[in-house]
Amino acid sequence: MRILKIIVFVLLICFRGVGHAADQSSSKEFDPQKIFFEQNPPEQNSALAERIKGLEESIFKLQLEIATLERQLKSIQVRPPLTSYKLPTEVTLCGEKIPTEDRNIWENLDREFIITLDNHAQILLWMKRARRYFPTIEKRLKEMNLPDDLKYVTITESALRPHAVSSSGAAGIWQFIPSTGDKYGMRRGKALDERFDFLKATEGALNYLKNLYEEFGTWTLAMAAYNAGENRIRREIELQKTKNYFYLDLPVETERYVYKIAVSKIILSNPEKYGFSLEDSDFYEPLKLERVQIELKQPLPIMEVARAIGFYYKEVKEMNLHLSNESIPAGTHFLNLPSGTSERFWTFFNNWKKESEKK
Repeated sequence: MRILKIIVFVLLICFRGVGHAADQSSSKEFDPQKIFFEQNPPEQNSALAERIKGLEESIFKLQLEIATLERQLKSIQVRPPLTSYKLPTEVTLCGEKIPTEDRNIWENLDREFIITLDNHAQILLWMKRARRYFPTIEKRLKEMNLPDDLKYVTITESALRPHAVSSSGAAGIWQFIPSTGDKYGMRRGKALDERFDFLKATEGALNYLKNLYEEFGTWTLAMAAYNAGENRIRREIELQKTKNYFYLDLPVETERYVYKIAVSKIILSNPEKYGFSLEDSDFYEPLKLERVQIELKQPLPIMEVARAIGFYYKEVKEMNLHLSNESIPAGTHFLNLPSGTSERFWTFFNNWKKESEKK
């Protein structure tokens, strides 16, 4: 049936084309239907008129189907093969040029580029999560006068997964190991692990990277030290007599580390160029919260906080991944609250504090 409709549609176009040609060759108006009806009996004209009407209705339906198919075709995203994507001619990271004129360095970068591009799902998740977390990091980078590219460290460290924990015990979006987390003010205990506090971890990570840069003099070495530890990088620099990251013999993970960060920047800076696009509604909501500091002489049940501000327990817990248990432990703590709820919280908290002191 569909083939028949297409044939009818083509015939009609040809029929109209003949009429158009005749119109150009004669000063008189050429109307095939009018001429045909003039040359045939009325009873035949009536039957033919019905047939023509039926054909016109079929053609109209066919045109609607064609329009629908065109819209569907436009909505289908077909990515070209990986071989069609090329590295930019010049690649920089934190203002430092990656020397891709060295073929070995170009090959290392190209390998990470191809491997990453082939992981479609991961890149889409990077894009979605970046909308949630990057604005907070970008704001703090600007305030600290640090390179904006440092935000891409989080992509290589955790793919912006707030619950991430590595086999070596590194935790959170910035993947702090316990000792470095302690050094940069992230407390840990049975009921608390502030490496999962995105805001506190961001502050610690940016200060750590800044200190590493001040020691090693380049952002590539600072990032390498963030991955392998400053002691390891110091030893390798002393042994190999070079401070050029790209020519240091380092653990394989650290040798690939800066290249991976550079590739995440290349792709996320212009994802459409590499075949990735999302509607605005597809992105995850930006992080919006109100942060309060509280002092507790005894644990405060998170369930009571959630009930007081009108949110689910799960929602409050997800905003406060650094709180490991069902209660906020005694001491001084930061608590993240949904936007617009801090006033309700303080009303509840002040009443709760008075009642708890009476007990």
